[in-house]
Amino acid sequence: MDIKTLEALGVSATDLSERIVEQAVHALLYSTSYGEDDEESTQASRFKQQIEKRVKDAVDQKIDAMFAEHVLPRVGEIIESADMRKTSHYGEPKGEPMTFKEYIASRAEVYMSEKVDYDGQSKDESKDSYNWRESGPRLTVLMKLYIKDTLEKSAKSAISDVNKVIAKNIEQAAKDAITSCAASLKVAATL
Repeated sequence: MDIKTLEALGVSATDLSERIVEQAVHALLYSTSYGEDDEESTQASRFKQQIEKRVKDAVDQKIDAMFAEHVLPRVGEIIESADMRKTSHYGEPKGEPMTFKEYIASRAEVYMSEKVDYDGQSKDESKDSYNWRESGPRLTVLMKLYIKDTLEKSAKSAISDVNKVIAKNIEQAAKDAITSCAASLKVAATL
């Protein structure tokens, strides 16, 4: 068939080229398979899946770059300029305005100076509030617990090392005593 025959059938050269390109693209992007009952099914080809993955990765990279450039700095500004003062039950501000850094510092100070029991728990944190007894500020109690724990671990390690040396020396002394005793014994047989 030539172009004139196709044109006589009502298919122009442009229509033909568009159909050829469309079929080539379809062949690249989709694969056709047939099931057990000879039903035709079409699915995305590996080539199309790879293209979609590359496009998705490129979009994700662009979004990440824009987020890092525009959003992250703004989030930092918002946090630093936030008014962190306490409010009443109705949401009305009370007290002096505080920046986020000042708020964090004040919360840390309150947390570390809060009265706790010997386990380092406040009355609100304790499961047995009836028997709760104050042992001092949290910082002091936590330091005492840390020092106690460190000393216990060091003492256990030292005792273990000393016990190993003592056991080794006792074993050597026992071997020496047995050898000495065996050397001093003389066995004689008389008839």
